[in-house]
Parts: sequence; structure tokens; C-alpha cells
Amino acid sequence: MSFSWTFYRATAVCSFVSAATTLLLIFLPKFYGPVTSLELRVEVVEHPLYQLRAWAYLFHPFMVMAAALGVAAALRRTAAGVVVPGLLGFLLWGFTEAAQQTLTLTAFHRWAAAYRTANMNIRETLRTQIAVYDALWDSMFLLLLFGFLVANILYGVATLHGRGLTRTISWLYFAAAFLTLTILSGELRGPTLPNIVSAWLYPLLQPPARFLVGVWLWRASDADRGPSRSREQS
Repeated sequence: MSFSWTFYRATAVCSFVSAATTLLLIFLPKFYGPVTSLELRVEVVEHPLYQLRAWAYLFHPFMVMAAALGVAAALRRTAAGVVVPGLLGFLLWGFTEAAQQTLTLTAFHRWAAAYRTANMNIRETLRTQIAVYDALWDSMFLLLLFGFLVANILYGVATLHGRGLTRTISWLYFAAAFLTLTILSGELRGPTLPNIVSAWLYPLLQPPARFLVGVWLWRASDADRGPSRSREQS
């Protein structure tokens, strides 16, 4: 099975877009402030930058999954044994994160709108419902962390023996796995990186990594263009 050059370029563009959405997810909260109480969480839902981040959050995993599919296609002949289960890990992460965010955009946003105009008795009921939402969100977050950890380790292994840019993105996959492991450890009440370290590492590693994956996909081997590409050039 061959994949056209347009396929690789489309997945490259998805990876570039995922770099941009990653930046939005990291930096937009700095403009609408921390949400440390339920009342603040309810109020911030109306903020336009919060809304932008909420939709970027839903859009983001599909861009990353498309890029992961492109990498898997490019490596299917040389590293299928690790890249295929790695792709499954990315799919587990991506669809869980998307489901997590659709839950936010529907259940939580509706309850937040109701909470703002509700009396005290109804607010207590809504508090209980939002607590259930938070528990579901946290459970899904734990699941997606496992998927993302496995995916990045396997993609790191799949690209480890390459040269140049391939070797670079290999180490960036391993770096993403390391960051995910520290977050997972924190979720399980284990040791974590100091907040200031993780706050610097994530924006320094993840957006550039996704941009470089896009560059790598843009340069995907002509060997996968197949006979149709030769006919175009004849």
C-alpha cells in the first residue's frame, strides 16, 4: 500500500496546526486568570478566550492523531512492530481527550449557565453534578495519560535509529513520554517535577516537537509516492 505525497503533506499541516493549538492551550489561561473556585469556573465560561481554548482543546487531539497516522504510514515498512501499537496509544489518548472535552462543552457548560441564575437549593444540586463531572474528567485524564505515555515511548523507539531530524524527533518523543510520566506520577500521588520546571519544559518541548514532526512529514520519502507519482512526472 502506498501513500501519496498529498497525504504526507496533509498530515504535516495537521502537525503544524497541533503546534499552534498546543500554544493556545498553554498560554490562553494566562489571559483569563486562575480558576480556583467553582464560582470562578462558572464565570470564566463566558470569557471569549476561554471559549477559544475550549474549542482548540477539542480540535487539538484530532490534529495530533492525524500527524501520528502520517508518521506510522512513513515507518510502516521499517518499524511496524512498534509504530502500530504506538498509533493505537495515540488513538486512545486522542479520542479520550476529545470525549473529555465534549463532556466539558455540553454537561459542564450547561450546568455553569444554570448555576449563574439558580437559587441556593438548585446550586447545591448543581454542585453535586459538577463534582461527578470532575470525577469523570479526572478518570478520563488518567486513561489518556497512559495512552500518551505508551504512544510516545513506542514512537521514540520507532525513530531512534534514524539520522538527523528523525533522531531529533525520537528524543522529543522520549521527552514527551518523560513529561507525561511525571504528570501520571502526580495523579497517582507519586513524585513530580517542581511546578516551575514543568511550566518551562512543556512549552519548550511540545510545540517545537509538533512543528518538527510536521517538517519531517513534509519531507516524507518519495518511495511512498508510488507509481502514480512517476506517471505525473513523465
